[in-house]
Amino acid sequence: MYRGQVTLLLCLKLNSEEVSVAEWLNQVPEDIEAERSLLATCAGSGAREIAADVISTLNEDDFIVPKHRIIFKALRTLVQNQIEISAITLKDVIDQNGELNLCEGFIGITELLASPEVGEPSVLADLLRRKTKLRKLIKISAQMGQLAGIDEKDPELLIEEIAGELYRLKESSDLRRKGLMSTEQVSERVFERIHKRLKTKGYLGVPTGFPSVDDVTQGFQEGNLIVLAARPGVGKTSLALNWILRSAQVHSTKGAFFSLEMSHEEVFLRLLSSLTKINMKDIQSGRINDDQLNQLYAGRDTLVTLPIYVCDQASITVPQIEAMILKHQSSNNQRLDFVIIDYLQLISSPESSRGSRQNEAIRIGEISRGLKLIAKNYQIPIIVLSQLNREVEHRTGGKPQLSDLRDSGAIEQDADVVAFIHRRMNPSPESNQPDNHAELLIAKHRNGPTANLPLIFQPDHATYYALDRTTDGLDSLS
Repeated sequence: MYRGQVTLLLCLKLNSEEVSVAEWLNQVPEDIEAERSLLATCAGSGAREIAADVISTLNEDDFIVPKHRIIFKALRTLVQNQIEISAITLKDVIDQNGELNLCEGFIGITELLASPEVGEPSVLADLLRRKTKLRKLIKISAQMGQLAGIDEKDPELLIEEIAGELYRLKESSDLRRKGLMSTEQVSERVFERIHKRLKTKGYLGVPTGFPSVDDVTQGFQEGNLIVLAARPGVGKTSLALNWILRSAQVHSTKGAFFSLEMSHEEVFLRLLSSLTKINMKDIQSGRINDDQLNQLYAGRDTLVTLPIYVCDQASITVPQIEAMILKHQSSNNQRLDFVIIDYLQLISSPESSRGSRQNEAIRIGEISRGLKLIAKNYQIPIIVLSQLNREVEHRTGGKPQLSDLRDSGAIEQDADVVAFIHRRMNPSPESNQPDNHAELLIAKHRNGPTANLPLIFQPDHATYYALDRTTDGLDSLS
């Protein structure tokens, strides 16, 4: 029944009144004899190496019988602690965990260990993993059937959410097959990256187009989560758009910008204003002359050739972001070089969208962890913008600190780089700093130095420059 038609049959059953989801899920893919045989083999005399190899590729979910799960956990404990495996030592561990009665006592353990071998351990382990994957597919299909029955659920969002779940299932299966890598194998991957980045002026990561930033970070590294944080109105969206624009102009990098606040048109307008240096308000109000109109057309012709992709979906979850990345790379046969998300606190979660009152700090932590996993799985840097707490406004000097990150604990832990934008919004009369003076404070850098980098912000056309434009090599971009 489960050979190839399980998802189709599930959907058909869900649309009938003959069987409930719970009843259907009771008909799960399983191989109890394979479970028994594998456990017996791992607990056999002289099977320590076999047990270690098998246990490293399995987990409790791969055993559907509760008794088998308990014995598997005990086997794993013995292997991890390098204790001899026998019926006696298994009984001791299970008894310490208070689960001996669930295994039908010592007799239940010895009976299971006497099970006949029905195949090679590696083959049996692979079989159990495949059964687990089928069970998870059934669960995802059941969720899909239930959610599809909710009229107000956007089918496009549902498709993207399910696609993300399926991708994570595939990735988790791939990860469980990974083992230790030799330095020779690792070196091949490292030097592949080195040669790949020779074209980006020596940076090992994805460059921002701001040499002063790239000199410190060596470009944003593959698999990294980068947090760019500031108070509202400081210009974090402008800096992020400057990065994606200049990186595309100078290094031909392919970037995706997820805007949870602005529309496609607003994002394009900001990029156009920054590129042409024409006041954004003048463009919006139509107060431009013929020369400026020609500049805008020229700017448009430049922008449409750049590999910049924009999503303006306001309510979006981490699985949907992941699904869009996967869809883009599959349909365009092009790997994105980096992703920018504006901003973290606006990302939805499946729980909150179904009315959950989940603690906000926990919710944000789950989102930041999800973004980090996407960055790692796809081996691309993800730059996520974030808000700061109000406390920073009351601090002398007003410079942000890591503790100012809103719902900061998990964000700070997950991020490989944390950078703050600091601007004097209302400089004192005696200050000799202009209104547009700014600093990029790299407060956390997991694999490199921290730094304070001076910048100039021109709000009329939403553009940042390095303070010393000549030495920073940005004149050609102004």
